[in-house]
Amino acid sequence: MCSIIGSFSKEKVKELAALNAYRGQHSHSITVFDCYTFDVLYQSKDFGPLDVDAHTFPEEKVYIVAHQQAPTTDNKNTDSIHPAQIGNNMLWHNGIVKDKGVKELQKRLESTMTWDTKLILQQLINEDTPDNIDGTFSCLWFDGSNILVFRNEISPLFIDSELNISSTKFSGSTSVEPNMMHLLETSRGMEGLTDVKPFTTVENPYYFA
Repeated sequence: MCSIIGSFSKEKVKELAALNAYRGQHSHSITVFDCYTFDVLYQSKDFGPLDVDAHTFPEEKVYIVAHQQAPTTDNKNTDSIHPAQIGNNMLWHNGIVKDKGVKELQKRLESTMTWDTKLILQQLINEDTPDNIDGTFSCLWFDGSNILVFRNEISPLFIDSELNISSTKFSGSTSVEPNMMHLLETSRGMEGLTDVKPFTTVENPYYFA
């Protein structure tokens, strides 16, 4: 269990980080984008709880993405901390791909990667869709130019009219529509969430017939 947070406001990130702290504090990251150009202005990854005040970065005309990671690994290498990155692409993920699903992704992508988040990212780069991934996921994907938001029916993700994002429901938020890729157009402020295309999800990944 992990948490994904997004906001234009550093104070809102602090509020949502506290709200989501129960979801895991093994490690954390914070990434700050120029909300018009999507240039990365600041990024930090570390172990332990997220202390937003410990980070100094521009606060005007930015969009901030933070991630708090549950202790799903004993790995002490910061490469294991979200976001997974391949080239200019980055992926923040809450959920888990089943072992069988990991093997299927490795075969389809001809990859030896074992991190499910990075395998999802590789599929997105190759196929531009999370179709048929067998697991739970809610994600933010930076494709090098834009941020896209998506989830399947299992993993939660909530958003409000000011484009604040959280893995835990908060005041004024609604659940992100599942099985749909959404473009987060931060330059448009409150009007900046648009549908891009649907995708096919595998039936409840915790159902074992």
